[in-house]
Amino acid sequence: MPRAPLHVGIIPDGNRRWARRHGVSLDEAYERGYETLRTIIDHLYSWGSRYVTVYVLSRDNALRRSKLELSLVFRLVRRGLKDLMSDEALERRDVRVEVLGDTSVLPADVADLARRLEEETSHRRGGLLVLLIGYSSLWELALALKGIEPPSTRLPPVDLVIRTGRWRRLSDFVPFAARYAELYFTETLWPDFTIEELERALDWFSSVKRNFGA
Repeated sequence: MPRAPLHVGIIPDGNRRWARRHGVSLDEAYERGYETLRTIIDHLYSWGSRYVTVYVLSRDNALRRSKLELSLVFRLVRRGLKDLMSDEALERRDVRVEVLGDTSVLPADVADLARRLEEETSHRRGGLLVLLIGYSSLWELALALKGIEPPSTRLPPVDLVIRTGRWRRLSDFVPFAARYAELYFTETLWPDFTIEELERALDWFSSVKRNFGA
């Protein structure tokens, strides 16, 4: 069994391309990606991670993607937030859930579900699951200019970022917390990301010598 780093970030890219490749609806691709995410998160906590941060939806995505696609995304986000409220594995592991992002760009009921989930898990101290929904570092910078501490600066440093779907970029993934993160890129589209590939990513991470800018 591999040993996972303390804090793993996930950029689950490639759902739309997976739908086109397999000739299925985007709804089906997102559903498959959702199940993949639940499996990967469960294994990361089982293998030793204490913190997991997932890029669900950027602020730019929330403002620029089509109404049809956003309706599918937010339907799944609603389901995911509700599922997390009753997730027995996270409760057993005492994992708190935090939603980080500009909730003003989200449907009101999604923002309300996020607040409820945070409140219901706020007493937990065994670990942390961060969902980036409506996130942007520019949004955090605007907060800082108003004298408000950017929320991601309170996160534990990210050790490893895994991005699927071929592209080799971070797409504004919590830059304050991921300053010294190691980056694992794979061409595998997110719905096809397997436990075996997760193991390869962790094996690769264990071979990297980290110097944190020294």
